[in-house]
Formats: sequence, C-alpha cells, structure tokens
Amino acid sequence: MPPPRTPLDVSFVRTVAIVYASCGLLFGTLMLLEWHWIDRSIAAVARERGAALFSLIETTRAWNARHGGVYVPVTEDAKPNPYLMHPQRDITTTDGRALTMVNPAYMTRQIAEIAERSEGIQLHITSLDPIRAENGPDPWEASALARFDRGEPEVLALVDQAGTPVHRYMAPLVVVSACLQCHAVQGYKVGDIRGGISVNMPAQALVEMRDSQRWRAGVLHLAAFVLTAGLIHGLLLVQRRHLRAVRDLNAAQERLIARRTQELAEANQQLAGEVEQHRRSARQLADSEARYRAIFEGAAEGIMVTDEHARITQVNPAFCDITGYAADEVIGRSPALMASGRHDAAFFDDMLAQLARDGAWQGEIWNRRKSGDLYVQWMSVARIGDAAAPQGYVATLTDITQRKKAEEEIRYRADHDPLTGLPNRALFDDRLALALAGAHRRGQQFALLFVDLDYFKAVNDRFGHLAGDALLVEAGTRLNDCVRESDTVARFGGDEFAVILNEVGGAGEAEEVAGRIAGALARPFVFPQGEAQISASIGVVLAPQDGSDAQTLQRRADLALYAVKQGGRGCHRFYSAELGG
Repeated sequence: MPPPRTPLDVSFVRTVAIVYASCGLLFGTLMLLEWHWIDRSIAAVARERGAALFSLIETTRAWNARHGGVYVPVTEDAKPNPYLMHPQRDITTTDGRALTMVNPAYMTRQIAEIAERSEGIQLHITSLDPIRAENGPDPWEASALARFDRGEPEVLALVDQAGTPVHRYMAPLVVVSACLQCHAVQGYKVGDIRGGISVNMPAQALVEMRDSQRWRAGVLHLAAFVLTAGLIHGLLLVQRRHLRAVRDLNAAQERLIARRTQELAEANQQLAGEVEQHRRSARQLADSEARYRAIFEGAAEGIMVTDEHARITQVNPAFCDITGYAADEVIGRSPALMASGRHDAAFFDDMLAQLARDGAWQGEIWNRRKSGDLYVQWMSVARIGDAAAPQGYVATLTDITQRKKAEEEIRYRADHDPLTGLPNRALFDDRLALALAGAHRRGQQFALLFVDLDYFKAVNDRFGHLAGDALLVEAGTRLNDCVRESDTVARFGGDEFAVILNEVGGAGEAEEVAGRIAGALARPFVFPQGEAQISASIGVVLAPQDGSDAQTLQRRADLALYAVKQGGRGCHRFYSAELGG
C-alpha cells in the first residue's frame, strides 16, 4: 500500500493546484483579450472597407446631384426612372438619340447592380420614408436608421445570410442643398438625415482569417500555459525534494545526537573505569585515551570537560566553532564566562541538584558567544565519579538557534495579525479565557471593549487600500498606547478591534480608557495620499457582572457596540439589560 500522505505532500498538492488554476486563469484571460483584439481588428478592416465604399458612393452621388442629374442613352439596363418627377426627365438629341436623366438614387441602384455582379457586394439605398417602395429598409436597416437619429455616425455588424457570413455596414445620408431638387417635396431640410446606404460585403475570407488568428493565439497561449505551469511545477518538485531532504537530515541529526550522547556517556563510564584501573594497566589506559580522543576531536557536537570545581579543563574543535572562543581562552575558567544572563540562580540550582541526584542533566540553555551574540543550545551534562566525590563533568552541546527561531516564527504567525502585529482572534480567546479564570479564582474584575473604526470604508475608497492598511497599523499602535502593558489589544479583521483591560477598579476606569481610545482615534491620520479623519464606536462590558463566560461577554459587548452605531457612532456605551442578550 502507498505510504501515508504527510502535511508536506498535502501542501504540495494544494500549491500545485493553485499554480495550475492561476496560470489557467491568467493565460485564459490573455487569450480572450487577444481574441477580442483580433475581432476588433477584423471589424476595423470591415468598417474601413464599408466606409470606403460608402464614401465612394456618396462622392459619386454628390457629383451627380451637383450637376442636377446626368443624361444617359436609354437602354435595356437604363430605362427611364418612373419615380423621378422632373419635366425634362426624357429628351431627344438633335441626331435622334433618346436620353433619360439618371438622378443620384437611380445611379446608386445601377452601381449596386454592377458591384453585386462583379464583387458580390450589395449596396442598398434606403430610408424610413422612401419614394420607391423597393428602397424600404429591412429590420436591420431600420434599426440602423433609428441609431443614426440618436447620433451614431455608422453601424457595422457581422450577420449570417443563408449560411454565409456577411459584414453589413451602413452610414447615413445627410441632406445637402442639391438633394432638395428631388426631396424637397418630402419636407426635408439641409442637414436632415434622409436615409442611408447599407453595404453588404462577403465576410468569409475575413472570418477565416479571424478563426486562423484565434487558433494560432489559442495554441500560443496554451503552450505558454503548459510551459509556465510546468516550469513552476518542476520548481515546486525540486523544492519539495529539498524540504524532504532537510526533514530527513533533521531527523537523522536528532538520532545522531541521541546516539552520540549515549556513546559519550558510555565512553565516560569506560574512562572512569580505566582511571580506576590505571595502576594495573598502563596500556589499557593509553588505548582508552586514544578512543576517547577520537570521539572527542571528531564529534560534531561541542564537548566541554570541567574538573570537580566546574573549571574548564578541555574543549573540542566543535566547541570552539560554536562559541567563538579558542581553547586557551576558556581553559581554567568557569563556564559562566559564556552566561547569557537569561537564566536565574534557581535554574542553575536545579541543574546542579539533578546532577547530584541522577548524575546527568540535559535541556535547552541560552549562552553568549565571544562576539556577544546570544544563542540557544541543547546541552547534555554527565557527572564523572559518584555524587559524594565528583571528579568533574562532561557536557555536550548543539547549537539549535536557527531551529528555535523557526519555531518561534511559526508560533508568532499563528497567534498574531499579519498586518498590525496585534494578537489575532485565537490569541485573544486565550487571553480572554485567562482573564475569566483570574476573575473566578481571585475575584478580580476586568473589562472587555469592542472597538469599530467609523468611516474606514470611506478612507479606503478615497485614498486606496495602501492608505487603509497604514491607517489600521497606526490605529493598532494608538490603541496599544492607551492601555497598560498587561492589557491586550487584538484585531479580529477589517476595522474590528478588541481590548481586554485586566484588573480594573470599576466602570470609571474602563470609561476613562474608552475615552482615551476615542480621543486617540479621532486625531487625524496623515498619509502621503492625504489626511484622513475617523472616529471609534466602542461597546464595553464588565466581567464578571455582565457575564461569566466568554461567549456571553462577547455577545453583550457586540450589542453595546451596535447600540453606539445605531445612536450615531463616535462614542462608547456600557452594556445594560435593556439591550437584551
């Protein structure tokens, strides 16, 4: 069966999942943005093409209208326009040729027919009030004409016509003075929008180009996603192997320390026996000293030997590496030379008592290096000789400063708010439980204050979240300045804080602190982004009269806080029975 999953494995799987999800979200978003840009580019090409055709038609129409219409020979393709009401619509030249007048609209229809036959482009002049029924708008054109009336300069859409993609472009026709020759009877004036020209352009080539560019962008973003996520995954694998190696190394070191300590104890016992037998076997003593020296000089842990008066007689190289002292600087002196000052006399009395009773002692002890730096070490001390007449002591020591720092950092992060450094809710609950225990055991009174920052959201909205975070940090500092060192200021999250005032003399003392807090938080907060002004709403309960358990006290403090907010904010209120709870 597979080995059980360790917290390291669970964390690794969760981190890998987050990496792939984040990379997928990032590159998926980038791909959608790229597709949007491609769609806009294709639309821009279609719009430019439609606008060019419209401009050409409009210019041709303007030329026709400026000349009051043009005459062309009457043919099968150019029959007289029945919708043109003009007294000289049809004329005959001196040589007998029949000519008919082609106005701008009629000319546009003929150009549209030529464009559709040669390029597949459909042009349609239309209006909501057409002279010719065939010029009436379809639903899309009617919608576009309505949008022109609302001020839009042009309309473009990609539609499906009989299974074929088509770009439809339409722009308005604005009445100029030449247009009034034919359209004055409809009530138009110069500057009015009398209709528009729609241009239907085959879009198959552009759609295929768009799809090709989308496919290429998708492949590139997929490749980037796979490469990036895979690279991060690989780095995480390397990191996990490293962490496993460190974990295994630490375990092996612990086992080595225990084994070396045992070996050293056994060597000490053997050495004591060899000393007793010195007169009988000089050779055995020499052999014993050689074995002891090998262990002593080669040990990774520091070793210090003292005489019966606790004067250092011998140290090994590892001891010098750890403490920074050379051997000749410590031999003949007391180990107190390295004392840190962090242990009282009772600590050393207990150590000596255990050595006298059991012949051995081990534990953590703080010492000071030659450089003056403090460090913590794990030390094992064994007595040489019996309790009545000790001949000396052997101590082995291992520097565990870095391990202790890592443990302290982990404990601190678990109990403190990462932004303000104040105790978090978990540590606050512990402190509240201690305060309740003291109140029940010694009959002491304490106060619990719930503090909310008024108008904090406005500061975030006005100056940004960086300023908001700076305000929270400064607010925490001001709260700490308003209480004693034995009191507790905690942050629950957002703009919510709590204060435990230990051993208060009564409501008056709690009210004085609440007033100091309100005044401190009412002072302006000055940031690089500007100056912010807030206030504080404070709910206060006294224990044990307002509650004998943590849940009741917190609920009633919250009720008092809510009453302050309902009453206008910026002040404090003690809990009373009328609030319920």
